[in-house]
Amino acid sequence: MSQGTPGMRAGVGADAAGADGAGRPGAGARRVGLLADLAANRTSDDPRRPGTAGVLPTVLTLRFAAAFLFRASALAGGVLPVLGSVLKQVNHLVTGADIAWSARIGPGLVLWHPTGVVIGSGVVIGSGARLQQGITLGAARSRTGEDGDPVLGDDVYVGAGARVLGPVRVGDRARIGANAVVLRDVPDDASAVGVPARVLG
Repeated sequence: MSQGTPGMRAGVGADAAGADGAGRPGAGARRVGLLADLAANRTSDDPRRPGTAGVLPTVLTLRFAAAFLFRASALAGGVLPVLGSVLKQVNHLVTGADIAWSARIGPGLVLWHPTGVVIGSGVVIGSGARLQQGITLGAARSRTGEDGDPVLGDDVYVGAGARVLGPVRVGDRARIGANAVVLRDVPDDASAVGVPARVLG
């Protein structure tokens, strides 16, 4: 992986210290994130349906609603944590995505099918993430004391049902296969598949 924390390079990032100096993204960074989310959700990854969807059809999708509600909860939580928690629960009820408001997610987020997506409070994700349904990104508690949350780089793809657990670093442009259980670092541009996941070059 390249130097620096993924996501810090990618825009969770530039404004991460925030105006309050407390290490949380400022409102400006969140607005930029939401606009990039909209642009990313308008662009199809399906070669059978190339091109860009209209703004209104995109805004009305469940996947954009999940990204929007996450950004709203992060903005609210930075001011009043209980409000951030309430909006997080609204997101879970409306879209099925359970994303902690304190997770740090860069711009260009696409949750293709948000149902069952779980992202923990200490997770860091860079820009351009593509996440499928039923995934879990979160801390792993162990007897060894190696507790911590995953850090994902830029342009990462996580397949349906995958788990990325513990203090794992996933490199830029890495791909996590469906139903993989990632417990070790994944380098840039690599793929990880299987249970436990093994890295393919």
